[in-house]
Amino acid sequence: MKMRRVWMGLAALSAGCCLAAQTTVTEVPSTLGKAVIPSAETVLQHFIDATGGKAAYDAVKTRVSTGTFSLTGKGINGSYKMYQALPAKAYAVLDIEGVGKTEDGTDGKIAWEMSAMTGARIKTGPEAATEIRDGALDAHTNWKSYYKSADVAGSDMVGDKSCWKVVLTPNEGEPENNWFDKTSGLLLRESATLDTPMGKIPVEADYTDYRKQGDILLPFKLTQTVAGQQFEIVLNKVELNVEVPVSRFNIPAEIQALQK
Repeated sequence: MKMRRVWMGLAALSAGCCLAAQTTVTEVPSTLGKAVIPSAETVLQHFIDATGGKAAYDAVKTRVSTGTFSLTGKGINGSYKMYQALPAKAYAVLDIEGVGKTEDGTDGKIAWEMSAMTGARIKTGPEAATEIRDGALDAHTNWKSYYKSADVAGSDMVGDKSCWKVVLTPNEGEPENNWFDKTSGLLLRESATLDTPMGKIPVEADYTDYRKQGDILLPFKLTQTVAGQQFEIVLNKVELNVEVPVSRFNIPAEIQALQK
């Protein structure tokens, strides 16, 4: 589950302000914990296999994720919902109490955002590429279409878990760091520097509370740090292959007006 798409709205908020039953993760037998450094492709394949396998991912045509948002220690809360459909269509809305909505989306070609803080705007360059990439349902299994290289930067720790640090360099944009548990294969942490209207902002996200949804293991909790502020998104429901109206991914009239 990629949720970096909401980092942009959260970064703006920071500037302005500053389910299913639990499933135990079964460790996947692996030789990745040995001293020999594996290839990045091996580590990424281990993640795909550990979370369901390529066939399970390929069977997902739509995904709807619903949850809650909170700004740690600030008493700011809200709701979060994200719709996704193949090949790379996405729409997300973050509704924060006392602040309002931040909406962003993509039809796979145009990436956009609307909020009370930024107004309506079309994303371009690396920012748009990130939006489209992170909204794609096949971003894990078809990663070579979105990234031009992947390299293992060595061994590192995330808490008490020994991980392989994989650096993914997208076709457009700056490299992204990913930490995969050597034993379970799960993605535990990501970090990147994102292009935003406020400049380049470093972001970091920890993925926890993995649960089985359908045939795929997904993280239900995201803890992220953006511009010195910590946020949490906790999912209470993830629906796979539910009907999502095509109109959900239409470019809003406010964005269409900017295209003219």
